[in-house]
Amino acid sequence: MTIRETLEAIEASQPRLNAFITVMEEQAHGPGPLAGVPVAIKDLVATRGVRTTAGSRILRDWVPKRDAPIVRALKRAGAVVIGKTNTHEFAFGTTNDNPHYGATKNPWNPDLTTGGSSGGSAAAVAAGLVPMALGTDTAGSIRIPAALCGCVGLKPTYGLLPTRGIVPLATTLDTAGPLARTVGDARRALEALTGASYTEELPRPLRIGVPAHYVFDRVDPEIEAGVRDALASLGASVREIEIPELEGCGQTGLAIVRPEARAFHRRWFPARAEEYGADVATSLELASEISAQEYVEARARRRVIGRAMRRALREVDLLAGPTVPIIAFENRVAFEPILPGGELPRHALTRLTYPFSLSRLPAISVPCGLSRTGLPIGLQLGAGPGRDGLLLAAARVVETVASFRPWTAS
Repeated sequence: MTIRETLEAIEASQPRLNAFITVMEEQAHGPGPLAGVPVAIKDLVATRGVRTTAGSRILRDWVPKRDAPIVRALKRAGAVVIGKTNTHEFAFGTTNDNPHYGATKNPWNPDLTTGGSSGGSAAAVAAGLVPMALGTDTAGSIRIPAALCGCVGLKPTYGLLPTRGIVPLATTLDTAGPLARTVGDARRALEALTGASYTEELPRPLRIGVPAHYVFDRVDPEIEAGVRDALASLGASVREIEIPELEGCGQTGLAIVRPEARAFHRRWFPARAEEYGADVATSLELASEISAQEYVEARARRRVIGRAMRRALREVDLLAGPTVPIIAFENRVAFEPILPGGELPRHALTRLTYPFSLSRLPAISVPCGLSRTGLPIGLQLGAGPGRDGLLLAAARVVETVASFRPWTAS
């Protein structure tokens, strides 16, 4: 599509998907590897002269004076920034059910969640409005909506992409990365953002470790079957491994994310608490119950988890499992204890993504199949630090062999 056609498609899709907070006028573009490619930017990332709300009321009128470095990199590569995508308020949630700008709707079924917090970027990509978009990932915010919407979502190695100019959630875990229609487009985006090449040959045989005791615990049977079928189709050496340190990753993550978020928001919270949505305000309140000692201990556990993950990756090339344990659901049940053991769907979504966030390792979600009801299933692959190219190469093979077809308008 031309840029004008893209803008028209976005406008037409807004009532159904609500993927964008701000749509930008057609822009000129220069030469480069992404010359003329329309790209959407999560509304957490600063864009010069264009409001950046972070999905909040508090920043609804903030117009940055300069682009974030990752936006400048895309523009240098010739990309056309087409708009700012909807996000969970301040990226502090997993559903993209935004009380200020409306919930983003899943292209496969608008009654269902996109996941979050990069849900607008995932919906825009999965619906074919743009081939690639920028998101951020602290506990799974790129990978979760990629899995639920049926697109590719890459969380690069921590620190590979600068996070300056991005409204923070938890600075010791925040990571920026691309969502894309295909693995090839995700690689093109990463190369444009870094100026490096991420073309890599896969080792033969490719060794994949599956910590089944963790990644298939309390997982929808259809998701487990879809992931196992995809792994069996790869022609790789797949074996089950044990990483006992993964138990309790969610609690460790919350004990880091909540205090770090509270530290940033103290400029507004609790003085302007009434301007926050209820769920984000509650999370910030709960942060006050985490002591400094508990935060320090969680940081120490994070390091233990990271060492265990890297130790496992000395024995295998990649780690694998589902991206999320459940199929897309209605946002109204996100806070209801309907899962085994009374787990909340909003917390279940981060259970399998947190290990790679806490270990700061690169991870990717790639669609690998559809449920009986025709909803996407995501396979998550993770690699050692700096092995983003290996991750993309393996994901490309998954994309080739998987029984998945992208969403198309009916």
